[in-house]
Amino acid sequence: MERAPELARKAGVNPIDYLRKRGFVQDVTDEAGLREAFESGVVTLYNGYDATARSLHAGNLVSIMMISSLQQFGHRPIALAGGGTTMIGDPSGKDEMRQMLTIEAIEANLVGIRAQFDRYLDFEGARFGDNPPALLINNADWLLKLQLIPFLRDIGRHFSVNEMLAAETYRQRLETTGLSFIEFNYRVLQSYDYLHLFREHGCILQTGGSDQWGNITAGVDLIRRADGGKAYGLVVPLITTSDGRKMGKSVSGAMWLDANMLSPFDYYQFWINTTDDDV
Repeated sequence: MERAPELARKAGVNPIDYLRKRGFVQDVTDEAGLREAFESGVVTLYNGYDATARSLHAGNLVSIMMISSLQQFGHRPIALAGGGTTMIGDPSGKDEMRQMLTIEAIEANLVGIRAQFDRYLDFEGARFGDNPPALLINNADWLLKLQLIPFLRDIGRHFSVNEMLAAETYRQRLETTGLSFIEFNYRVLQSYDYLHLFREHGCILQTGGSDQWGNITAGVDLIRRADGGKAYGLVVPLITTSDGRKMGKSVSGAMWLDANMLSPFDYYQFWINTTDDDV
């Protein structure tokens, strides 16, 4: 049986129109340009996922469903596992520094995450017609090989500290608990991920949650400055509760997608007990 994105593709629907109708689109950097790119051929896109736990959680499902839909449209998604950036921690939406994980803990988490992506993405190809296979890549493969001085010279020079300090994520932290130097570099590394994927895989679209807008647009800008390339960013709305917390989180922790970390019954109960205001 053909799925909705496959049927929409055959009907000539642009993926952006399909995603917007499904509520997946909050902001796009250049919608007209991205529409044209989708109509011109196969678009390689990526979405990053950190490796702070050995399972994805319910909050990840929106972005996973979106990149899965784009694969069913015939495009190529890259699921980027943050084996390298997890060593630093993304300060976006955080009021304090994340606990640092060991390399061994991150590697163990990546094993669990890789297995879960198989449920949603086609890594062999042609499951949805002529779609190309998805890729699962670990950014530690290139980030851990970087040399500091060449990186600062070739990449760091493209970033404005004034612009970074003006970003909401950094400004809030500076006004409250403070921001460590290691966290301050997260945006630069995520932007470099995009540049690396642009160069090595022809990736021209980065997707993510709306809290990643600043990091994504920084990557788009880096590609333009460093290589004169054209790239795009698209963010999905964050699913939040009526009091502003991210949906998929509970008082007792995250709503894990791994049955060994959260029983199917508890997962079911979380959604059944969701208040009408949140619905």
